Amino acid sequence: MRMAQRGYQVTLVEKRPDLRKEEQDAGRSINLALSDRGLKGLNLVGIKDKAKELCIPMYGRMIHDKQGNTFLSKYSGRDDEYINSISRPGLNMLLLDEAEKMPDVTLIFNHGCKSVDLENASATFYDHTSNTEVTLSADVIFGTDGAGSVVRKSMFNHRKFLFSFSQDWLTHGYKEITIPAAQGGGYQTNEGALHIWPRGEDMLIALPNLDGSFTVTLFLPYSNSDYCFDNLTTPEMVLEYFT
Repeated sequence: MRMAQRGYQVTLVEKRPDLRKEEQDAGRSINLALSDRGLKGLNLVGIKDKAKELCIPMYGRMIHDKQGNTFLSKYSGRDDEYINSISRPGLNMLLLDEAEKMPDVTLIFNHGCKSVDLENASATFYDHTSNTEVTLSADVIFGTDGAGSVVRKSMFNHRKFLFSFSQDWLTHGYKEITIPAAQGGGYQTNEGALHIWPRGEDMLIALPNLDGSFTVTLFLPYSNSDYCFDNLTTPEMVLEYFT
């Protein structure tokens, strides 16, 4: 959006379907904690006020100990300073809606990048809708395709660039779960905080949503622990772990 405001023609190519039209399993989503810096970026493209309608202020970290006690560690000493909980799908939908309104922005979904021609600034995509390949060219290509990046692999495989990188895999994973809204509506715990249950190598966090629920994320080792993703495979084990 910022580039389009400056007169550039922008084509945004996304591997997944349009999340505004097809419901997608959020199962690995962590709510964003949106601070002043993020709001400044949204303000530059003119949608700060619309984004703030999706935000819930969080004034500090609410720490939960093993005995069930809580204490609030404030982010700031000033009452009017806080960070905001905002859902990623909600923010993404807003950004896509606003980007789509701009005449210099084209959105393409269901196209997975297969390779990039670095010298000629072109990229080949697989169209999952038509099961065909398509090549797009540009003056500049920005690759934002994550840990398994095809763009980075193309750079690594191109001998002229002498490009190298290293990659280490984390020993922990994460899983999204939910604290639903209270019966009759409202929150089951303090909505003005980012909740944290720190337990050594494990951690649980919860961020509030507008509907009274909390998006909860469990960080846990994959293996080699009394409780890990490898052995939390039955309802009994999961209940024992949380108890």
